[in-house]
Order: sequence, then structure tokens, then C-alpha cells
Amino acid sequence: MLEIEELSVGYRSGKKMIHALGPINLKITPGDIYALIGPSGCGKSTFLHVLSGITKDYQGKVTLKGEGLDPKKQDIGFIPQNFGLLPWKNVQKNCRLSLKIKKQNIDPLLAERMDYIMDKLNIRSLQDRYPRELSGGQKQRVAIARAFIMNPDLLLMDEPFSALDALTREEAQELFIDIWNQYKTTTLFVTHSIEEAIYMGKKIVIMSHCPGTVVEIIDNPLFNTENLRENEEYLKLSTHLRNVVKKGWKI
Repeated sequence: MLEIEELSVGYRSGKKMIHALGPINLKITPGDIYALIGPSGCGKSTFLHVLSGITKDYQGKVTLKGEGLDPKKQDIGFIPQNFGLLPWKNVQKNCRLSLKIKKQNIDPLLAERMDYIMDKLNIRSLQDRYPRELSGGQKQRVAIARAFIMNPDLLLMDEPFSALDALTREEAQELFIDIWNQYKTTTLFVTHSIEEAIYMGKKIVIMSHCPGTVVEIIDNPLFNTENLRENEEYLKLSTHLRNVVKKGWKI
């Protein structure tokens, strides 16, 4: 379990101290997907940067599996908005990057896992290509493959599908859920899209304006529903979320 207690982040601007986030209190259940939504500038990306180990200057306590957060000891996957692919490495090497950093040997079982994930995401035929030779949707699939191949304790995604066109975005969301259903990786992702939060979030966390705090956590009754976008309850939940978000922004 990921436990966040009284997490706050601030930074100094000249002589003034700016309170950017928190306090946040949240318990992330293993094997669930949490969608994090809220207004621009409320600290959503800052929150992910703390959990990924990028931001180390914060107040409060963060533990993963009962231990203090330490990306050197724990496997934490992070997919940034620009996908985070290294331009000088081909698709295969980008997918194996996390394994190389962790100095993990590729045994037959891991090799089989890699092949399965790359097949599912339809990128095995792209292994020798470089990021500059890929479309936005292909880059996204490579980033997803790299994250799942490392089998992380925690997967963090910062607006992972925002740069894609509408149809490619829906395809990428469906592929992600398909892979996630195989491995049930604990996931927390930031999105500005209420529709995306409903489609992908098993739990939906709504944040207030800056400094962001948790306004409400909603158990999504429509998660993993077939033909979700055609479901009448989809519109009802979308409307409810919009009302809660608007109210939360005024707090």
C-alpha cells in the first residue's frame, strides 16, 4: 500500500514562500488505478514528482509497502507528458532501459513477458526504430510497454494521453486497460479529462485549487464496463464529477 500523510510542498520565490501542494492524506490500495483530476496549477504534477522521487523537498510522510519512499530500492515507473523516451535509443533499448538501470538480467520468463507486452501493444515490429521515426501513438505505446516490462510496485502517469488525437487517445486508453487487467499494477495518473478519469480510474481523486488538497474520492461504478461510452450512467457520473470539481475549485 502507498500511504501519504500530511504531504505538503512549498518553494521559495525571492523572499516569499509559496505553498504549492497539500496537505494531502491518501491511501492507495494495491492493484487499483487512481485518476487524479483538478484545476491547472493545483499541484497534480508536483504530487507525482514527489511520489516518483524527482522532488525530494517536501513535508509529511510517504511510505510504499511500509517503507519510506526510495526509488533506488523500490520499482517506481513514471510516464511523463512527453513520454520520456531517449532519442538516441531504439524502441527495444528504450523498453529495456529500466531493466538496465536496475541491472536486472533478462531470463526466459522476463523475455516472454517482454514479448507478450510488446505484442499486446503492437510494437514488436518497431523494435529497431528510433523515437523520431514514431507517431505520437506509437511513442505512447513504447512508454507504456517500458513501464509494464519493469513490473513496478507503483506506476505514475502525468497526462499520458493528452498529446494524442481523439481516436488515437481512445485506442491508447483501451490498450492500457487491456495490459493493466493482466498485471493489476498499482497506478496513479493525472488527467484534465473527466471522461478519461471515468474510463480509466477505478477510483477518482478530485483536488481543489492551489495549494491542492483532496476534495473527494469517488469509487467508480463504471470502471471496466464494456461499451462504457454508450452507457447512460456514464453521462450521470460525468455530470456529477463536473459539479464536484467546480465546487472543489472554489474551496
